[in-house]
Amino acid sequence: MKLVEEFLERGKLLSPGIVEELKQMEEGELETLFDDEDLVIGEDSLKKLRVPKPDIVRFEEREGDEIHVSDFTEFYLNRFEFLKEEVKKRLDGEDISSINNLSSGTSSIIGMVRKVEDGEIIVEDKTGELKLKTDERFLEDEVVGVKGNVIKNKEAAMDPRKIIYPDVPLGKEVRTLEEDLVALFVSDINDDVKKFIEDRKPDYVFCASELDGETDRAVHISSEPGELSDVDPVRCRLGDIMVLVHNGRSVDKAEDKLDVDRKDAMVSLLKKRHLDPVEMHSLRDRYFLREVPDIVHVSGKEKVATNYKGVTLLSTTEDEAFTVNLRTREFKEVKP
Repeated sequence: MKLVEEFLERGKLLSPGIVEELKQMEEGELETLFDDEDLVIGEDSLKKLRVPKPDIVRFEEREGDEIHVSDFTEFYLNRFEFLKEEVKKRLDGEDISSINNLSSGTSSIIGMVRKVEDGEIIVEDKTGELKLKTDERFLEDEVVGVKGNVIKNKEAAMDPRKIIYPDVPLGKEVRTLEEDLVALFVSDINDDVKKFIEDRKPDYVFCASELDGETDRAVHISSEPGELSDVDPVRCRLGDIMVLVHNGRSVDKAEDKLDVDRKDAMVSLLKKRHLDPVEMHSLRDRYFLREVPDIVHVSGKEKVATNYKGVTLLSTTEDEAFTVNLRTREFKEVKP
């Protein structure tokens, strides 16, 4: 009765059946409920307490210091070393040769793709370069492992039998939330989407474009950093779940360069652990996937909804959107 009286004194009524739950709460949580805008405190009010607030992951960038070519070189080398170690894990303990030590016969190397032009694929490591004789398509600056037959005359060439990518870490956990919280993923928030949000009341809205106005619990791309927004791409934590949202232009480029459909382009970029290997305008290298997200959302002209090794990949269009239950990680197509 004491709890009921406390809430009454604050001008709040309690729904039947929630008093026992309130008794288990800490003082800080109760204070939050006292300040809640709802007149009647019920299960919906308690749910708000259990809804993790979107936490934007910021990228620190050096300010004031002049950036030199050597800084970028070091940054590329650090990225290369990280991805090299990820590829090594997938080569089953095989001996890895440096390119300058290759001799004719079967070998395995790890290198960065330096050139993809006129049917010529050049891969390099810190010791030299190697020509690949293959119809396989690559993106410049991606890191790959290659196993195959080496022919060494004046220059080294390899006929690849196997291509290994950094890929999603083995045994990646499918992260979920404990509550049945629903996230809506859309390309844009127009009047139809606003009505959908008002009717369905999703717990989160992820928009792969810049918003003109504020939308409650919306995470979106913006030209200016803000509490629930950031420049492209956006990384956001919801409890244990990491969501990455971007405009999808790098996927458009990958579709063209790799000659694949949108779904395969998204999977391929995930396997490369970089959404845009060539694009690095600053030392933040925002598209580099050192940590693999749990959900990747882009916008485009073709819808995609698929799972790959514990990662949910979504591509929304102007007319097609998706909801994801963050407890089960099940997705559903919706047409706002």
